[in-house]
Amino acid sequence: MNPDIFTADYVGEPGKRSFYLQARGEEGLLSFPIEKQQVVVLAEKLRELLLLVDGDDTVTSASAGRDPALAFTEPVSDETQVGTIGLAYEEDADLVVVLLQPLPEESDEDEVELDEASGVHLELRRDQVRAFVLHAIAVVNEGRAICQLCGLPMDPAGHKCPASNGHRLSD
Repeated sequence: MNPDIFTADYVGEPGKRSFYLQARGEEGLLSFPIEKQQVVVLAEKLRELLLLVDGDDTVTSASAGRDPALAFTEPVSDETQVGTIGLAYEEDADLVVVLLQPLPEESDEDEVELDEASGVHLELRRDQVRAFVLHAIAVVNEGRAICQLCGLPMDPAGHKCPASNGHRLSD
């Protein structure tokens, strides 16, 4: 798929957010549930890939921010949860390839085989990747505020800070 838009965003309130990747274009709309940490790592690795291709890429000097052009198209459907994410660069076409593999279904088997045919193959231009990286960083950082004393996320309803009440979290 060669989407016009490739984005990450969330649904829900901080502390109870569900993250999604979304690709949309002439070929349709695909939405995939994804873990927040997967969004973080995907943005970091795509940033690294851009810098490998072009060390002068503006992704390092541009500030992260929500891009209105990358807003979700509703409704966000729960298709298959993203498991493995692969990245490649097609030098001849100057395209970044993102391969999204579904999370394997639970099985009694010890080994899980990845079926390449079950994955989604996205081909993105570098400007799309750059926009995704800056947008994804901003989206992830919209979460709960971090307590300056203990470093834990603070819920909107209140925060029981172990650093201020003398209690420690058990390991």
